[in-house]
Amino acid sequence: MQRTYRSIDIAKLASGLSLSLPLHELVGEAGGPAVGISAAVHGDEGVGVEVIRRLFADSELEELRGRLVLLPVANPLAFQSNTRNTPLDMANLNRVFPGDPDGWLTEQMADVISREFLTRIEVHIDLHAGGLYPIVDYVYQLNAPELSRAFGRRFLYAPPHPYEGTSTEVSGKSAKAVVVELGGGLTAQEPYVELALKGLKNVLRAAGALPGAADAPPAQTLLHRIETVRPHQGGLLLPVVQGVGGRVKAGDVLGRVVSPFTFETLEEMCSPYDGVMILTHPTVHRVEPGDYGYMVGEFATAEPVR
Repeated sequence: MQRTYRSIDIAKLASGLSLSLPLHELVGEAGGPAVGISAAVHGDEGVGVEVIRRLFADSELEELRGRLVLLPVANPLAFQSNTRNTPLDMANLNRVFPGDPDGWLTEQMADVISREFLTRIEVHIDLHAGGLYPIVDYVYQLNAPELSRAFGRRFLYAPPHPYEGTSTEVSGKSAKAVVVELGGGLTAQEPYVELALKGLKNVLRAAGALPGAADAPPAQTLLHRIETVRPHQGGLLLPVVQGVGGRVKAGDVLGRVVSPFTFETLEEMCSPYDGVMILTHPTVHRVEPGDYGYMVGEFATAEPVR
């Protein structure tokens, strides 16, 4: 197998340093699909970076069929600052694809990623996580249900109105696209890394990039509606529901925001309907109004996947 690495220049910063993207390419001896895996589109979602690093070193890749392109850090500036958005222009990289070569810096990054990565692959797996504080666990079902299922998580999500400007809007026009949301927060990440690595290799088998049959997925539920519950008050978040995957009923208290000064309860965040916890906060921490609070998948519109 051949391995190459190249650094793709984007721009020179005012500091004099160059902004560039890291791209690893692995080519197997046997024919197969061109698969691309990306992470850290949001800079505070570092789990995917470690997953790609582990995959790169995995001995099973010696049997790779076709071509595997790895983009471990899609937004280096956001990764450096541990922020969701690019700190120089505060834009969300995953809302500006396909980008603009003459636009804001984030749009210039999106343009380079689109031209050098997204339009040159046949399968795209984009790794996300909950961010700095929350943890999350589900997989988007987009244009490749069989690959989304192969990742092996219990809950899939088919959004009625996908976000505009995502990387998969570009890759999904010519490639099978899978978006994974797994892990995050301030808790130990090793279990999520292991789960994601196992899921990735199973998707590669299902896509024909690794030999052998893919493992059958577990019993899965396809969600059609996920509600995000955001705080209206800032303060200290005291989680009530901490784990993902648990069931809640309409009106159940998910977490409380208390004043760090007077200690009074400022707000209770409650489940909007009977459902399953998709994104939660496992630790006590500071929140601001409008932050990601909780994400609840609705059971009334969900369906079992067979």
